[in-house]
Amino acid sequence: MKFADELWSGLKSALVPTDRHALARAAKERAAAVLPPGERVVAGHPVEAGEQLPEPPRQFRQQAFSAQRTTGDRLVDGMGRAEWGLHRLNPVNAVADRWDDRGTGQLSGSWESLAGQLAAVLRPRCSFRYLSVLLVTDHHLHVVRVRLAGNRREPMAGAEAVEYAWRVERRQVAWVRNRTDVRHGTHEVGFVDGSWVTFAFTVGGYGPVVETFPRQLRYTDPIS
Repeated sequence: MKFADELWSGLKSALVPTDRHALARAAKERAAAVLPPGERVVAGHPVEAGEQLPEPPRQFRQQAFSAQRTTGDRLVDGMGRAEWGLHRLNPVNAVADRWDDRGTGQLSGSWESLAGQLAAVLRPRCSFRYLSVLLVTDHHLHVVRVRLAGNRREPMAGAEAVEYAWRVERRQVAWVRNRTDVRHGTHEVGFVDGSWVTFAFTVGGYGPVVETFPRQLRYTDPIS
């Protein structure tokens, strides 16, 4: 291949947009393949944390794809843990952290609550490109992370890593509220422990997932 052809190929790769719907379907298939035995997928779709959802405190923040991290990554993470330890030794910081854990406009409940757990799962420490996929089965809600390759034209190529992240029984889910008044795809999900959190579907076609929730609210409906 001539240099001009290679240059043009690179430019096309950068300019041609990724088929996000095809990417969502591929990610869903890969995510479903790592579910525990006996789980039948009812619906699934890529999701992300709400735009204003705060970063979880370090002790609640997961390390995504830890097996694929380099020695340099682990060194940086170790330095971060040491910094966090020093931070917690300061009594003023400890009080401020407890204050922050009470909840925000996009998270109601502690980080130990069901909503807090989901929030932390959607905000992991990660140095790779990936998609979080929410899968609904007969009895559970699952979150699975699917790593993306560096190739923008073929984002699923060469990225085999799929990581099972979290699950909760469906009977623990109380409601979902559509928040399209904030941003298209944005929703809030509430749990029976009274906690709730904001998340967003990353691409259209999420209707089948929303329909699996026991109670569906509009943005004008109060949370109850």
